[in-house]
Amino acid sequence: MILACLATACAHQTYEPAPIDPGQTAERFTARTLDAPELRRYMESQGYAESAFPLQTWGLRELTLAAFHYHPDLELARAQWRAAQAQEITAGQKPNPGFSTQVEHHSETDGGISPWSLMLAIDIPIETAGKRQFRIDQAVHLSEASRLAIGQRAWEIYGSVRSALIDYRAAARSLELLEQELALQQAIVEMLQKRLESGYISDIDLASARLRQQHLQNNAMAARTLLAESRARLAIAVGIPATALNAVTLDESLPALQNFTEPPPDETQRVALLNRLDIRAALARYAAAESRLQLEIARQQPDFVLSPGYMFDQGDNIWLLGFSTLLNLMHHNEGPIAEAEAQRAVAAREFEALQARVIGEQDLALAQYESRLAELEKAGAMLETQRQNVSRSERQFETGYIDRLQWTTTKMEALAAEQGRLAASVLAEKARAALEDALQRPLDDSVHLALPDQNSEESSP
Repeated sequence: MILACLATACAHQTYEPAPIDPGQTAERFTARTLDAPELRRYMESQGYAESAFPLQTWGLRELTLAAFHYHPDLELARAQWRAAQAQEITAGQKPNPGFSTQVEHHSETDGGISPWSLMLAIDIPIETAGKRQFRIDQAVHLSEASRLAIGQRAWEIYGSVRSALIDYRAAARSLELLEQELALQQAIVEMLQKRLESGYISDIDLASARLRQQHLQNNAMAARTLLAESRARLAIAVGIPATALNAVTLDESLPALQNFTEPPPDETQRVALLNRLDIRAALARYAAAESRLQLEIARQQPDFVLSPGYMFDQGDNIWLLGFSTLLNLMHHNEGPIAEAEAQRAVAAREFEALQARVIGEQDLALAQYESRLAELEKAGAMLETQRQNVSRSERQFETGYIDRLQWTTTKMEALAAEQGRLAASVLAEKARAALEDALQRPLDDSVHLALPDQNSEESSP
């Protein structure tokens, strides 16, 4: 009895409090920077040379790696995976044996017979029909779904950073073009002012030019506000404070027309359809539902308990072997089985609905991407035509064939074409991003991103 008590008392875990201090968590967040040694080591493990730091500019890949290092949603996904792994431990646990004892003292005995009776018994529970393995299988499948959720969340973070960077680059380039247009409009207003003073034009022409100038000034102010907001949203997507992003130089270059990848072949789409993370997670959840149904069917067979024991009864030694089980007289686990079957059907329908939605998303994204590429090509051709007009006008101005006002007006027309090219480029980038999301893979195969290993037991896909 003493040994049994000691065995049950050893190796117990103790409670360790882990309070949350909102002030400390806020301080840790505000202290994040893009030149932290931990982030630098992670980026070096992804192929960056030690001599490359500090980085001159931060583009999509660099900001995405920083988001993988800092973003709290990845830590949340890892914590959920660890919780699912803990459920594997719970599912694999075997039932503990029981121990019972009983001591009796008889007040009246015959001469020479001990007045004491002592009984010792051990209860050994035995599971039948492979229930423990079915529990383990269900927990393993759910754990796999949680593991895949880490990669799914990482892709969503990549998409958020990509989208925010597209908006930031578009806002920066739009502000630059507006400032150029405003400078040209200012020059036009000054030229018209001189012509008015010379009597060549009326007040209406000058007033119209000044009204356009004021409109451009308002647009430029709005563009500066939009640029600041888009930079703040980019910081949120990376998971760092805005001050940390303000301390570095962002790559504001827009992709050239020839840098847009052609739509992927059908085989690439088929492979992506079968290997999307959400598709694989849905399959894992369906497998977990299958294991649960197997478990509930196995529970139709009752478990039993063997109870070997010993009794010392007033000098007589008695060896015991007990057996106990539940009788399936009231039900045969029909309710849980029906529930498990229904949940399996739900998981199957969820997978089919997800697959149908993914196919639709891919078809739509591909069509939009092809359309945007065609629009971008047309906008590029129009811009090239306007640039040729500017060059021709410059030669005409130098030879005196046209005046400065006509030359400046031609430059304004080229800026309008440049703005049209910018709008088409942004739409094409967003269409490409939507297609990448539908495929859940970058269209550029040279792009490789890996999540940091936050500890050996937390390494993620």
